[in-house]
Amino acid sequence: MKKILIILALTMLSMTSAHAAGNKAGTNMALRHANPMPNLMRIAMGNAELLEISKEQMKSLRAWSSENKPKMMAMVKDVMMQERALHEEALTTDKDVMSKAEKMLQTRKKIIEMKTACRAELKKILSEKQYAEVIGIYRSVMPKK
Repeated sequence: MKKILIILALTMLSMTSAHAAGNKAGTNMALRHANPMPNLMRIAMGNAELLEISKEQMKSLRAWSSENKPKMMAMVKDVMMQERALHEEALTTDKDVMSKAEKMLQTRKKIIEMKTACRAELKKILSEKQYAEVIGIYRSVMPKK
C-alpha cells in the first residue's frame, strides 16, 4: 500500500510540475484533457501557406484567436483547478463533491460551446476546400482516439 501511495504521489507531482512549467507541450496536453474538441484554429493558422490563406483571411483568423484564446485558456485552467479541488475533496471531507463536479462540467460545456463557435467561424472565413484541408491536416497529425 505504501509503495502505491508513493508511486501515486510521484505521478501527481510529475504531472503538476509539467503543468506548472507552462511549457507548450504541457499547455497542449491540458487543453486536450479539458475538452475533446479539435483545435482547428491552430491547424489553420499554422498551415496558412499550405492552405493558401489570404492576408484578409489571416487577419480574421488572428482577430478571432486573439479575442477568444485567452478566454479558452482561462477556462482550461479553471477545469484543471476544479479537477484538483474535486480530487482533494473526494479524499478529505467529501462535502460538495457533486456541486464541484457540476461546476467543472459546466466549464467543460462552455469550452465545447466555444470550440463549436470557432468551427463555425472557420467555416465562414475559409473556403470549403480550405476547411476540408484543415480537417485533413488535423486527422493526419493527431493521434486517433
